[in-house]
Amino acid sequence: MPPGNDHDMTLPVPMTLVKRALGMALPVAAAYLVIVAGLFVETIIVGRRLHGSGVAAIGLAGTLSLVLVLSFHALEIAAQAIISRRFGEGNFKAIGPCLDTGVALSFVIGVPLSIALFFMSPWIFSSTDSAEVRRLALDYFCYRLPGMPFVIALLTVIGFFNAISRPKVPAFVYATVLIINGVLCHALVNGAWGLPEMGIKGAGLAQTIAAVTGFAMFVMLLMQKEMRRKFHVLEFRGVTRTLAKSLLKLAAPVFVQQFLGNFGMYLFVVINSCVPDGGVSLSASTIARQIGYLTYLPSLGFGIAAATLVGQRLGARQPRRAALAGFICWQAGAIFMVTTGLCFIFFWEPLVKLFIASGSHDVPRMTAADDYARVSRIAHWLLIIIGIHQIFESVNTIIGKALQGAGATMFVMTVSVAAQWLLFLPLAWYLALKLELGAIGSQFAMAIQLAVVAMIFIFKFRSSGWRHKRV
Repeated sequence: MPPGNDHDMTLPVPMTLVKRALGMALPVAAAYLVIVAGLFVETIIVGRRLHGSGVAAIGLAGTLSLVLVLSFHALEIAAQAIISRRFGEGNFKAIGPCLDTGVALSFVIGVPLSIALFFMSPWIFSSTDSAEVRRLALDYFCYRLPGMPFVIALLTVIGFFNAISRPKVPAFVYATVLIINGVLCHALVNGAWGLPEMGIKGAGLAQTIAAVTGFAMFVMLLMQKEMRRKFHVLEFRGVTRTLAKSLLKLAAPVFVQQFLGNFGMYLFVVINSCVPDGGVSLSASTIARQIGYLTYLPSLGFGIAAATLVGQRLGARQPRRAALAGFICWQAGAIFMVTTGLCFIFFWEPLVKLFIASGSHDVPRMTAADDYARVSRIAHWLLIIIGIHQIFESVNTIIGKALQGAGATMFVMTVSVAAQWLLFLPLAWYLALKLELGAIGSQFAMAIQLAVVAMIFIFKFRSSGWRHKRV
């Protein structure tokens, strides 16, 4: 897939650009891989303590939490798009006010939202068939909610560090937060080291403490003299309505896309929870999705790198290099995703066994041995489908983010939302429930959606109109 139609696209790719693209993409991808490890740790700890119902509850409430977190990824994308342009232009004094505005908006939006969701959460989980899963999901979600404003602010700060080409900083903070979250999750879920035994509530509380800690670490890094002198961050004197409107205008399409897209994924989970098989499809789908995050979240890292480099190159009035940078990031991300997809296909069994065991202990990990076999079998087929559609997902995630970094947020939103709500969800419902194909049918519907969106994004990226959009 050549990056464009300009005549100079046939010239050799500068190695300096390749090194810069990979130098940006790999640390960001590593940071998101750390997030995957955190999800793994949390699900494994809860699953081994509370068994099948715990895995299902994390799948339900954890997915809803990701809906919220990834929706406000919009502020990160908007701040990063503007800051990377100003960085490419050399206008460093305009960077601090943009970051400060994003952080202020994070708390102005995040605090009321968390309070509202606390009171709405019993209704949100009321459609779940299992009373036990519903109770556990509610406990986890409510203890995780207080950290939501800090997570939103944390994402905005990450956008700043990525935009100024310092991706190793978020990677370091993420690694620290992972350790804190994992240790606290183990201690609070199981009552270790003299701490109270809180069960799944402890997992939610550990997430909140880790989020607050991560944001505090970023604040300390931003308070360094070099940062404040060069970029004028955390002064809050440059926060204006005009700048807030600019951020929100750019973020709104991304927010709509992320919210509807990730809420669609929550409905995907709900569809699997409605399959009348005693929660087997929900458990298998949860396990397969957690394993799938091994590629999806790191691929977001390649996408963030593509968005940053595209924005910086366009700000420096180098549209050809912007296209090449996006293409290089996609190539690297596609190699990673296809390779891990093959691992899902051929090494699925040890991955699935990380989450469930065959019941050799006093209390079975699943409700019965046949449940273990059924979950394992369905998860196997789900991982085969996920492994096959990795190439399409690499285009959607990385090329889509490159287009957003150029300011084409409305186009990406329209295509993504339309494909999910008009194609994916109706088809998933029909295949899973009407044709009684369960989780396998709904995952197949996702593969079809990803293929359609990938073809549209490729066509758009090959055009040249996005290179001239003003931000």
